[in-house]
Amino acid sequence: MDEKRGHSITLANRQSLSLEGVQHVDNFDDDTIVLSTTLGTLTIRGHNLRIQTLDLDQGRFVAVGEFDALQYGRKKGQRGDANTTWKKIWR
Repeated sequence: MDEKRGHSITLANRQSLSLEGVQHVDNFDDDTIVLSTTLGTLTIRGHNLRIQTLDLDQGRFVAVGEFDALQYGRKKGQRGDANTTWKKIWR
């Protein structure tokens, strides 16, 4: 997927989530979905989560359920990852 492609999120009534800029699904179950996006890892938490649409060629993703939290991790290669690596080496 092209890294320059935009990234957007639409959450409607905490029941329907649409994303653009999804590269792949890393993991999913009824309570958690972990995605790789053009802006880093996105962890979605909730209940009864179901993936309705996944089009990796277009970077589109739609899920339904009861959404509680959306959390981004650092994108690989960002400054925070390097600092974490050095802290582990020096311990």
